[in-house]
Amino acid sequence: MTHSLHRIGTTESLKNDFVLIARPAIGFNEKGAAAKIKRMLEIIFEAGPTNLGSIETGDTIAAVLDPDAVIAQMDDTSGVRCTFSSRAKIEKVLRRLKAEDLGISVTISGIVEDVFSLCDEVELEPHSINISLGVHGNTSLLAEEPVRELTTMCGHALVASSLVRKVMGDVKCGRSNPRDAAVEAGKACACGIFNLDRAERVLRGLQ
Repeated sequence: MTHSLHRIGTTESLKNDFVLIARPAIGFNEKGAAAKIKRMLEIIFEAGPTNLGSIETGDTIAAVLDPDAVIAQMDDTSGVRCTFSSRAKIEKVLRRLKAEDLGISVTISGIVEDVFSLCDEVELEPHSINISLGVHGNTSLLAEEPVRELTTMCGHALVASSLVRKVMGDVKCGRSNPRDAAVEAGKACACGIFNLDRAERVLRGLQ
């Protein structure tokens, strides 16, 4: 899933920022997939994702989602999109998914070495790997790097630079705290791969 590959920041900033995406392949194995996706979501909610988006219900922040309502909305073409800030939690999820062998492809994004280390520990063999080659062209037109640390966590570009500058300004002048500002920005990310904990850390660094 290439929309999760373009997060920018230092290695330290990107530590403990894992994206999990899973969905059936339409035209290949979507028939009867709803029950499998629902089971995946049960496992993920039990582990406690940092964020999870539900395009099906229109909700985008894990902390205020009703897990039962989200799970009930899943159909054969639904997907799972979420983030974890804990290596232990994503490892637990992967172990349980491996054990239940639901037959749905799972993509994990993160620092390459950390993802491969996870796979080794869980005894999973990655079937492919995608790596971002960076941004090319007239990069002077891009937003400043601190802003892009947040905007690039939404691979569909729904977290606007202007919104991020606004919440950054709110934190700097004391109108908002870093957590509330992270949530305000993250609400725009429909698929839920905006890592709220990482955004909070970035915003806290402005104080």
